[in-house]
Amino acid sequence: LFRENSQQKRNLVESTLHSCLQMSQQGIGALIVLEQEVGLKNFSDRGTQLNSTVSEQLLLSIFHPSSPLHDGAVIISNKGYLLAAQCILPVSMNSRLSSSLGTRHRAAIGLTEETDAAVLIVSEERREISLSYRGQLIRGANEDIRKALLDVFAGNIPDAIREKETKDTYRKNKLKKAKKTTEMSDDLKTPDNPPLETNKG
Repeated sequence: LFRENSQQKRNLVESTLHSCLQMSQQGIGALIVLEQEVGLKNFSDRGTQLNSTVSEQLLLSIFHPSSPLHDGAVIISNKGYLLAAQCILPVSMNSRLSSSLGTRHRAAIGLTEETDAAVLIVSEERREISLSYRGQLIRGANEDIRKALLDVFAGNIPDAIREKETKDTYRKNKLKKAKKTTEMSDDLKTPDNPPLETNKG
């Protein structure tokens, strides 16, 4: 099976990233979903069925602006087949996301918040490649994206993702602590049973 063949996984990563690099250089946007253990049938069934072998030429032709399939995402199964194109992904409602992120990035994050999929995003404006995994986003050098994707396929959490999750956990705990302190302070200001006033006149 593809999921047990590390060389096939490596080949898929290389060919997919190479096509993303070409698209970023040409200013072509793309959204490529890589299925892991959690099945994505609910999303692939709503797209245009292809069930094809993944190749650079196929990905480049799908996302070319003149292609009728270029809108939406493509989904690649955990066995290495390109299941479908024009797939609609759930957009993240995370209020902490940067306002500079477009629909493509928010859709990638939205899917990875709900599943264990990894999603490659090519921005036609910034001409850069990003990776979303576990509700986080990695942006940086292509080599960093490649290493992180290989880590995901190996069943590991990339260091960059782990660092972001640690920061998020620290931030959440800090907010909880601040909220609890505020609530305790409010309780002290407004006692449940205020003293009754007595008329001494």
